[in-house]
Parts: sequence; structure tokens; C-alpha cells
Amino acid sequence: MAKGFWLGLVLGGAAAYAGYRSLTSEQREHLREEGLERYQALRDRAVDYAFYAADAVDDMKDSLRDYSDSATASARDFADNLGDHRASLRDRFAADHDDFDAETESLRAQLNADDDDEDDIVLTASDSVDSAAGSMADEDTSSAAASANDDSATSDAGDNDSSTTESNSNTQA
Repeated sequence: MAKGFWLGLVLGGAAAYAGYRSLTSEQREHLREEGLERYQALRDRAVDYAFYAADAVDDMKDSLRDYSDSATASARDFADNLGDHRASLRDRFAADHDDFDAETESLRAQLNADDDDEDDIVLTASDSVDSAAGSMADEDTSSAAASANDDSATSDAGDNDSSTTESNSNTQA
């Protein structure tokens, strides 16, 4: 393919040169002027497009700068607003903290004023152990009494059954 391109280029160039040589001097001059005009027009268009591209880049830079300035201003406003909100929260919690300290001090004063320990129930470890041992002994005693009551109730029931049987046999006779 490269050979075909180069061959066409060489043959096309040779034909153009032969055609140019066959022209008269007036036709050559007219062809040169026309070529220069087209070259000047093409160069002017290229310069215009370069200016258009430079203007577009400048506009884009300005737009980006405006956007970054707007974003920076927005971020600053947000930071200032956040700082104001933080300060108001700090002041509110400081006031709440002072109230809390005052209430705590008031409760502490009330508790210190009520020093009578007569109403307080104080348990020691030895009291707890003695109490647990006593309740265990009470449970053993009450369970023994309950089982004795159950045995006597059962024997009474047995006696009632035998007396019922005797009364039934007496009525039959």
C-alpha cells in the first residue's frame, strides 16, 4: 500500500509540474496569486480558530475561577455558620453545666443536712450469714412439720375410710 501511495504522489507531482510548465506566463502569474490568496485565507482562518480556542480557554478559566470563588465563599459561610452554631452550643452547655453544678450542690447540701442514720438499714456480712442460716433452719423445721401434718392427714383419711366401711357394713346387716 505504501508503494502505491508513493507512486501516486510521484506521478501526480510529475503531472502537475508538466501542467504548470505548459501554462503561459500570465496563467502562471494568475495561478500564483490565486494560490497565495487561498494560502492567506487559510492562514487567517487558522489564526481566527486559534484566537477562538484561546478565548474559549480564557472563558473556561474565568468560569472555573468564578466557580472556585463561589465554592470558597460557600465553604467560608458554612464554616462561619458552623462556628456560630458551635459557639451557641458551647454557651448552652456551659449554662446547663452551671445549672447542673448548682443542682448537685443543692442535693449534696440536703443530704448533708439529713444526718440522722436511724432510718437507714445497714447490713453487714455477718448479719447476712446469720440471717441466711436462720432462714434455712426455719425452712427445715417448717418442712418437717408439713410432712408430719401430711402423714397425720393421710392416716386420718385412712381411719375415715375404715369407719366408712364399718358403717356401710352395719347398714347392710
